[in-house]
Amino acid sequence: MLRQSDDIPAEEKMAFAEECLELLDMKNLGDMIIRGASVEQMKRLTIGVELAAAPSILFLDEPTSGLDARSAKIIMTGIRKIASTGRTVVCTIHQPSTEVFEMFDSLLLLKRGGETVFFGDLGSNATKMIEYFKAIPNTPPLLPGANPATWMLEVIGAGVDTKHSGHPLNDYVELFNHSFEHQQLVADLSIHAQPHSSRPALSFTSKRAASSTTQFKMLLQRFFRMYWRTSSYNLTRIYCFSFFALLLGVMYTDVNYHSYSGAVSGMGMMFVVTLFVAVVSFNGMLPLASEERSSFYRERACQTYQSFWYFCASGLVEVPYCCVLAILVTVFFYPLAGVAGTAGDVIFFGFNIFLLALLNVFIGEFLAYSMPRIEVAALMLILMNSIFSLFMGFNPPASQIPSGYRWLYHITPTKYCLALLTSIVFGKCDTGSELGCIEISDTPPTIAAKIGTGNVTMQQFANVIFEMRADDASWDLLGVFVSIAVFRLLTLLSMQFLNYQKR
Repeated sequence: MLRQSDDIPAEEKMAFAEECLELLDMKNLGDMIIRGASVEQMKRLTIGVELAAAPSILFLDEPTSGLDARSAKIIMTGIRKIASTGRTVVCTIHQPSTEVFEMFDSLLLLKRGGETVFFGDLGSNATKMIEYFKAIPNTPPLLPGANPATWMLEVIGAGVDTKHSGHPLNDYVELFNHSFEHQQLVADLSIHAQPHSSRPALSFTSKRAASSTTQFKMLLQRFFRMYWRTSSYNLTRIYCFSFFALLLGVMYTDVNYHSYSGAVSGMGMMFVVTLFVAVVSFNGMLPLASEERSSFYRERACQTYQSFWYFCASGLVEVPYCCVLAILVTVFFYPLAGVAGTAGDVIFFGFNIFLLALLNVFIGEFLAYSMPRIEVAALMLILMNSIFSLFMGFNPPASQIPSGYRWLYHITPTKYCLALLTSIVFGKCDTGSELGCIEISDTPPTIAAKIGTGNVTMQQFANVIFEMRADDASWDLLGVFVSIAVFRLLTLLSMQFLNYQKR
């Protein structure tokens, strides 16, 4: 869909895709997940991807390298079928088997340095090439049953055995330059190199065949299918979030928030919720994005689609899954932990869990595309997690962070998420029945002095000591959105301009 113009109907594109599968003998592999394919099947798939663009010329660089004889034969049979459809196929190949070598129509033989030794039709069973070399004096004979490809390389001194059993080595480059085959080549080039008056000059109106709408539609469909098939990623997140929410909810059932230790425990509960959702989210995304990165580099280089639409689709596909995760955490944790509130509080709590999960998924994706290897990205993730957990405002409390480190506190994205979650649960005291209205007993004198009253409530404790205020919810929400926007922008720049592919 993306390799051919939008002017071509979708039915024709699908029919051509079926034809490609037929040519490459991949009908039985059409519904197979790519991750389980063998090396030989992956090579056929790569050829098929390029063939799907309906090119008039197909360039293949050593399509049989790294394959055994049987796999090489399968690959070359498919390529032979492609050539039989009228397309020009140009292959570089080193020392093929006799059966593979005789599949080619023409041969361009180069020696070290890129000088032409032979160019022309091979003929049936490579007879024309063999006759050309046999006509040259002092050329070693071709033994019965020998591979013509191996023989021709040994003749020009490029084979494994270059001594020719005492035969002197001819200057085959000079001989070709004075041959009839060379004269015929020059004559053909003088004709075909001239533009034909009846054909318009080749031009392209855009770098990519498909429109932006088609690119986004197909990429979004691809990501949703990939996520549905990647059960290990999504089921792991669902199980982890559900189990953790249940466990934490049971642990904090009937907690006494009237005591100072209970109040600190309640603040710690919100810190653990924030930290766990963050860690599971970005650690889960990192290997998935790293695995998809190599195919993205190839497709970007082929101008299959714009990086921007890949970026949009990769972000949008996470939205429904993060919604499900937020609902699970809210449903399992919120009522069990005894932090009951209004329906609006419950919805806002779930919405902030959703933003927290989404933010950290985007952080993991950014590191996957900006770092050269997944190991480096994992190390950066550990470093960022250490900094974030230290400067989220719980331990040490925000009011006790030294002034020289306050800038780290303000640029920590999860700090805003923690402040929002805490302000929902402990930051309100409007009717007198909220958890924020609870008076804390046995408050340490230093805490009471800092707050300025002996009767410290949970709301005052959260507001003054941890600087998490319900009145700042709008600013905290803005901080979350800005953090998401910053990491998405960095991810887009990484996708657009970075390429760590070695080949």
